Amino acid sequence: MEESWQPEALRNRRLEQLRATMDDYIVKNAGQVEENLPVFFGHVAATLDKTFPDLDDRTYDDFIDATAFTLLNVTREAPTTEYLEKFLRHAMGNKRRRKGRATLDTAVALKLIDSGNYYQAIEYLMPHRSFDGRINAAVAYCYYALSLAKNQKSKIRPDDLELHAREEMLNVSRLRAPLNRLTIFKRKDSRLDTIFWFMLDLAFTWFPSEPEFYRIGIAKTKEDGNIERRNTLLAHATERFSDDRFFLAEAFNTRVELRNGGGAAAVVKQMMQQYPDDLEPLYYGMKLAILGAQPRSYATFRKLALLKEFPRSLLLMLDTVFEVMSNRKTESYVCFEEAKKTSPGRDYFTTALEYILRDFIEGDEERSKRARSALFMSVDQYCMQALKIRG
Repeated sequence: MEESWQPEALRNRRLEQLRATMDDYIVKNAGQVEENLPVFFGHVAATLDKTFPDLDDRTYDDFIDATAFTLLNVTREAPTTEYLEKFLRHAMGNKRRRKGRATLDTAVALKLIDSGNYYQAIEYLMPHRSFDGRINAAVAYCYYALSLAKNQKSKIRPDDLELHAREEMLNVSRLRAPLNRLTIFKRKDSRLDTIFWFMLDLAFTWFPSEPEFYRIGIAKTKEDGNIERRNTLLAHATERFSDDRFFLAEAFNTRVELRNGGGAAAVVKQMMQQYPDDLEPLYYGMKLAILGAQPRSYATFRKLALLKEFPRSLLLMLDTVFEVMSNRKTESYVCFEEAKKTSPGRDYFTTALEYILRDFIEGDEERSKRARSALFMSVDQYCMQALKIRG
């Protein structure tokens, strides 16, 4: 009899429960598990097949990887080469896709790093360089640790081992490899992430004139949801590369996200000094005034925008949003009618906005609040695209 269909959220919750049960068993019976690897991994696979017969291959294999990772973490003593190969053989043998050893090899390498076996760790990491940029950083870490062990006294210039570490970090910068492909290492403060940030901090000192390392770090913080670290990186980046448009735009957006109006205004001022003829800083100034419902500030930036030949259709759209965010319903409708007249050929967009605006004007308090947010985001994205501003 086939298992009845179940929502993905329910299936994931059941998987998490099974994951927790497996982890608990491993922690309590580590020695027994290590002595009977074929039986243990066979049991894990059989349990998955029985409990989740329709599980997709990727989720199935990820479960095996996570189980193996837990087992390695509870192994107290430094494992032998023979044990590690046996461990990998049985873990891989019970996966559905008999390829893609990057996750397991990286887990093994991290165990070797923690036990000081850096050369052996490099052997496991090297085949997977650039699959995930954090692997490159782990390779660099191994070379750097070996360099420190070899040269305990301060040295005037880097030796070959440290040069290998620097070269590997340059590869991270040049190749722009993704930093999220190893699923089980997405956990907060994972060992792989700790190594990545340690090496990135070193790269900042090794290559102070290379902005790409800051871009990589900022991208990682956005993916991790670590806004505090992003803010710190942006503070250093905007100081060191004061004319870099990417860092200034990221700094503005981050200040807005943190509701730091003064900080965002300072970035706008800096952008206007760096790019006096561009429309981007003027747009950010109007956007900030809209978010803060500041009529005098909005009027000032709007006047400058007119002098710089800012597209009239966009200005009228922004006028509408300003009135909406200021909670003026009649004025917002009048502005919108004017905006429609200057937006020929964009009926698809203005029609959608009209429905949202109607919710703002005629809806109850909760519906009106949602409409304000939707209108702001829609016009913001539209303006960013029209002005060719990178989001």
